[in-house]
Amino acid sequence: MAHESNFKNILFDLGGVILDLNVNGTLESFLKLGFPKELLSYPENFYTDIFYNYETGKVSTSGFRDSIRDQFNIQFSDDEFDDAWCTMLARVPERRTRLLKSLSADYDLYILSNTSELHINKFSNMFLDAGGFPLSEIFSGCYYSHETGNHKPDEQAFIHVLKDAGIKAEETLFLDDNIQNIKSAKGLGFNVIHITENLKMENVGYDR
Repeated sequence: MAHESNFKNILFDLGGVILDLNVNGTLESFLKLGFPKELLSYPENFYTDIFYNYETGKVSTSGFRDSIRDQFNIQFSDDEFDDAWCTMLARVPERRTRLLKSLSADYDLYILSNTSELHINKFSNMFLDAGGFPLSEIFSGCYYSHETGNHKPDEQAFIHVLKDAGIKAEETLFLDDNIQNIKSAKGLGFNVIHITENLKMENVGYDR
């Protein structure tokens, strides 16, 4: 690969970076289904066991739904739940898919995301619709917490990527919208960029 930057790889977070989120949409949908308000305290309660276990693959999608039904005595159909859970996935801007395709000509691209089976199934289709090509066409590897069992900001999530992909932290740029994830990656030697409301992935200079 020929490029002027001091890194060879780019590792992207998913939600809030490639994918625009509407977390309130899911919270409002859950409230309509009868979920207790204390369950919907985002992000704190999204890191309790019921959500964490799903995002780290410790329970299946059906087990996730059933655990919520049982714990909170709420009745809903699978489709109602799935639609509500995926409402937070707002859109994949087409301009970002074009940028990613362009970057893939010069860098090896990877995804590292805390996510779930339902969300990835939805996101994969959204990405294909937006860009006209599948993730596999431009990404060298996609590391999802529900498949690896590793959850950012735990260092093991990043170490797993380095070992599996055979890449070096100092040769990799990492983009994430969560400052704790950024700090963890920086501590391991990654080049990092914190994505914020004022700095989106399409506004980053990738030739540094």
